[in-house]
Amino acid sequence: MGEARMTTIIYYFTGTGNSLQIARQIGKRLGNCQIESMAKEPPSRPVGGPEEGIGFVFPVYFAGTPRIVKQFVEKLDVDKETYCFALASYGGLNFDALGQLDEVLRQKGARLAYGELIKSPGNNLIHYGSQTYERIHNIIETANIDIARIAEAVEKKEVRPIKRLGIRISKWASNRNYDKTAQFVEKFSVTENCTSCSLCTKVCPVQNITLKDQKPAWHDHCEQCLACIQWCPREAIQHGQKTVNRKRYHNPYVTVKDIAEGNSTTTNI
Repeated sequence: MGEARMTTIIYYFTGTGNSLQIARQIGKRLGNCQIESMAKEPPSRPVGGPEEGIGFVFPVYFAGTPRIVKQFVEKLDVDKETYCFALASYGGLNFDALGQLDEVLRQKGARLAYGELIKSPGNNLIHYGSQTYERIHNIIETANIDIARIAEAVEKKEVRPIKRLGIRISKWASNRNYDKTAQFVEKFSVTENCTSCSLCTKVCPVQNITLKDQKPAWHDHCEQCLACIQWCPREAIQHGQKTVNRKRYHNPYVTVKDIAEGNSTTTNI
């Protein structure tokens, strides 16, 4: 009889769907895999073990690991003997995203045994609009080839030391941007195209948006993922003047229902 496959849990965080699509692809190749969103509370029971793997899939934010991912992993009770791996999707700068996650795990007595960066379609709408359909699909197809290779390595429980690059820059960029959350939130606005559909409240991974007078209102714990802007069906949400007339983006293999359900078990669309 052949060796039994490792049981794997993949935790993902996503705003536009890139990381969810990656999590699904590697989960399909690994088999015997459960996929869970990091927008939800982590399980209260311990996870992992000698025969289990835990994967983390997330986007690079501010050249590092998103705050929500760090907070989720800090709360996660990980067995020290667990094979942990991570895939970080990026469209621009990446630097120390994997190293920052490894640091959190090591503080808990675990470690990141394997990690890789995955090039994904860019989605930072504040700096640029969506790429062409052809370019988006070319990037995704190339990523799928990389994911197939990575899945083989993970199945074999390969160990690859995490190379930490730009540690100070990543830490500075992350602290600087999250410290300015209040100023970031102030730049959101809503046009007359808004129909009060409340979809923005459902795609927000941290429940930072509520409806006030039937229009979205942003509060003080924004993750800066821009899911609200990218998924708005009427393109009614803007962030300053930079997003006006810019083409929105979300992963072509992920639906808005996928995003909303990843944020809440009670969401109906």
